Amino acid sequence: MRIEKLRKVSSQEIIQALSHWDIPEFPARNSSAKTSEDKAKLANWLYDLVRRNVKRGRIFQLRDALQHQQADCLGYAKLLSQLGERLALNIGIIEVVIDNTGRYTPHYINLVKLSSDTRQFMDLWYGSRDIKHRRIGAQIKEEGKWQIKDLDWNELEEIEDIRGLPKKAVDGITYYILGNRHMEKGIRSTSREELDSAIAHYSKALNLYPDYARAYFNRAIAYENKGENDKSSLDYARALKDESSQIRVLARVHEDIVGLIELDRAKIGVREQEMYLLRKGFITGEETASAEVAKQYGISQRKVDKIISAIEAKLVATS
Repeated sequence: MRIEKLRKVSSQEIIQALSHWDIPEFPARNSSAKTSEDKAKLANWLYDLVRRNVKRGRIFQLRDALQHQQADCLGYAKLLSQLGERLALNIGIIEVVIDNTGRYTPHYINLVKLSSDTRQFMDLWYGSRDIKHRRIGAQIKEEGKWQIKDLDWNELEEIEDIRGLPKKAVDGITYYILGNRHMEKGIRSTSREELDSAIAHYSKALNLYPDYARAYFNRAIAYENKGENDKSSLDYARALKDESSQIRVLARVHEDIVGLIELDRAKIGVREQEMYLLRKGFITGEETASAEVAKQYGISQRKVDKIISAIEAKLVATS
């Protein structure tokens, strides 16, 4: 039974990786004060920097994402958070529990705090600099203490302060994902060794992120496949203990979300991707009419339709 180490990166490794990147023009800033507007410009520049150089992929460990210049939603969130830290920006990582269309899905984005009451929610995978997902998991302060809590979007206005997940919790999520890989192998090959590795990773995840319902639920499945029904029952009970936990357990990977990886594989430009994502509803949660997309981008509706059709043809060709 082996537990993988998380692939942390040093400042030197980040600088070395950036030396090979295509760097967009740095935004002009007010030298006398770090205003919310300055921070927003810098955060948007970071967004452009990452999207220009890192394509959608299946990589969630930070070192691997830098090395291969590919990332999944968690990999993107880690990159933006790390780079923001080096520019004195407060960029945390939060969980999406229900996305902007109502899908229950495991997804990760960034919370950019511009001031005490101004923030953006950046989603590099969905292609939005300021997205509104329906339910998120983040840290809020209650009775003077920071704690992780799931919040519906309409609750955010009542929250005095909010920030990203603790780094330990993000590490816990990473161990959970590593555990999933072992469990898939264990179930497919009926390997007790792989199931033991999965259980070890889930246990590590729970040490770092207590009460993480998804880790309890998947550890229960691993125990069940080993025939350890008492342990399995206990973990199922923990995973389904309340409504919030049950909602998290319902999360699944959706093909259309994963399918966005093909936009980069087909080498579709950033501007064209933005139009496609807006038209198809990934940015707003609802499909946007071609006429409205045309208005936003200052082109004709006919041109928008032509771009969308060309993208769809490329996606079919690469599938």
